[in-house]
Formats: sequence, structure tokens, C-alpha cells
Amino acid sequence: MTNENVNAGRRRYLRSAGLLVTTPLVSRTVGASTDDDDAEPATDKRVVGYYPSWAGDYAPRDVPYDDLTHLNYAFLETESNGEVKLAVAGDYAPEVLRRFETLTRERPDTSFMLSIADFGSNMSDAVSTAEGRERFARTAIEHLREYNFDGIDVDWEYPDGSVREDDPRNFTLLLEELRRQLDDAEREDDETYELSIAAAPIPSNIDPLEVDKLDDVLDFVNVMNYNFYGSWSSATNFNAPLYAAYDDPTYWQRLLTVDHSMRYWADQPIARDKVVLGTPFYGFVFKGVRDENRGLFQPFDSADTRTYEDIRSLKTEPRYVKHWHPRARVPWLYSAEDDTFVTYDDRHSTMEKAKYVERNDFGGMMCWELSQDPSNSLVGAIHTVLNR
Repeated sequence: MTNENVNAGRRRYLRSAGLLVTTPLVSRTVGASTDDDDAEPATDKRVVGYYPSWAGDYAPRDVPYDDLTHLNYAFLETESNGEVKLAVAGDYAPEVLRRFETLTRERPDTSFMLSIADFGSNMSDAVSTAEGRERFARTAIEHLREYNFDGIDVDWEYPDGSVREDDPRNFTLLLEELRRQLDDAEREDDETYELSIAAAPIPSNIDPLEVDKLDDVLDFVNVMNYNFYGSWSSATNFNAPLYAAYDDPTYWQRLLTVDHSMRYWADQPIARDKVVLGTPFYGFVFKGVRDENRGLFQPFDSADTRTYEDIRSLKTEPRYVKHWHPRARVPWLYSAEDDTFVTYDDRHSTMEKAKYVERNDFGGMMCWELSQDPSNSLVGAIHTVLNR
């Protein structure tokens, strides 16, 4: 297939899927207790999968592209002067990106996005000047063109003013500069380039953002609905509960749920079909958990993350008993013998979240991250619901 045909195919896909325009939506109440069987079939939903450069044996050709609309390569990094570079020394970014370059030509119906991350202060430094913002956009687009990708995703955790007071405003200016340069590149390349961000689920990180201005430049927002509870918590709880559990002693903290996060974003001045529900392909294993309430809402000694693949192995151990919370709509495992509590998402809970997206007219689902489920069962569950 020629480059011209590939580009034309991508443009046809984006237009037919409704991803280049904001379509009218039927007004519904977010979180309403609608019977799943009565939910209208989903159309034009994004399924976004992050693929990390450190994925190891899970190779680019192992990705289930037929189940995805977007593949987000993670990560490129930001220098304090605004220059966007490949990942840290020792990572496999160049080699992996070359493999993806080949796949971009074989998979014209998938949008390949370069995700640029910052978890410190480099991004704040970079975007504090017009020169830095211009350099960021220019060098990001250079990488996009080099590897034949289709868009840029920015994962800044978080532009909430905690590093510089003017970070929220500078974040807007950065995305506006990116959109301006992407528009120029579209005209030069006869291509369509998308722009997205990874966004926080917590109001304190959302409120400082100029969301009304972001709506003008972003194609979609990937809301990171996970890490609500973990090793930093005072008691065992769910990594990504859909709803608040009535029996949770911290029920008053109802903001720590997927439902609250998505309703909060729905109240922002941004098109609802741009808001994408993120879900985890990993969980937390809590150690030293006493045998009360099947390990739920109990003190613990330590905790660490485990991939869904690791947790699937635990599920086969007879000493680990699976439980399901009827309100939170997520499972957990508990072993009284090992004093161990495990919070995770499985196919059932993942499909519950996909149905929630359908009922409430959100823009689709995102997962972090694909290599944590090499069997591709969870992304397959998302696809089953959103493309039925």
C-alpha cells in the first residue's frame, strides 16, 4: 500500500467514525441505573491502548489492532528547554518505534499517537516561555513525521499549579501551539493529525485547568481512572471502583470512584464525546491483611502493583477466593492463608465500565497498559461492548 493510500484510508476512517467532528448527543443522566439490556448500541467510540516502550516480550505485532481505534506509544520525554526526545537512555524506543512505523503502513484504520510524558518539573520549565512551547511542538511533530504517526498525546502529571502558579495557563498555551503547528503540518502533509491529553480524575487536579479553551484544541481526553487507592492508603480498597461502596468506612470520599470522576468531567465545558474513560490493566496486592470482611477495608503492612497477567495466575491458586462487590462493580481476591488482599479489574468489571460509557454517551475507553494483559482479554472485553 502506498503512503498516499494509507493517508487517505486514515482520513476516511476518522471521518466515518465521527472522530473529526463533535456530534450531537442524546442527553442522559450520568450514573443513572439504566438496565444494560436497554442500552443503545454504541457507535463511534474510541478504544485507546497505551503501549510502553518497556513492554518486553509483548511486541508491537502482539497488539490486537482490530480491537483498538488508537495506539498510544509511551513515552517520549520533555527536556526543560522544551525539546521532545525519545525515552531515557537504555530504553528501546528507537527500535520499537521503527517496528511501529512499519505497522502504521499496514494498519491504516488505527491512529498511532506519540505520548509525551512528564512527572516532574521539566514540562513546567519547558512551557513557561513561548520559545519553549514552540520548540516542544516543533520537535514533537518532527518525531511524529519521522515515524509516520497520526497524533500527539500529552501526559503531564499535573499542570495544576503545584510547580508554577501559571502552569494551567501555560498548559493551554502549549496545547494551542501544538494544535497550530499540527494544523500547519496537516496542510503540508495532506494528513489529519489528532491531539489528546491524559488527564487526572480528581477535582483538585481538574479545577485549575482552562477546560473551555482545551475543548477548542483537543480531539479527546483520556481520564486516568485508577490509583484511587493503593500502597499510600490507610486500608485495603479498590484500585478503580465504578461506584462508591456503601459499606466503605470512607464512603464520604465518594469522589474516589470512576463514576464521580466521569460525572465531574461531564460537568466541565467540554464535549462529552471527547471524554474517554481510562481503566487499569493492573491491580494492587496488599500483604499483612487480617481475616475480617474477606480482607476488604482492613489495615495492611505493605502493597505493590501487579499486572493483570500476574493476578490471573493468583486466581488459579485454591487459597485465593474471588469476591465481587455488587455496588462498586469490581472483584477482589483474598487469601486468609497468605493474609493477602488483591484489587484488580477483570473482564466482567471492564465490561461494566464499557456499558457505563455507552449509557452515558462518553467518547470511549482507554487502558493503561496493553502489555499488562498479553492475552488481550481485557481490551477484547471493551471491544465486545463498544462495537457490538
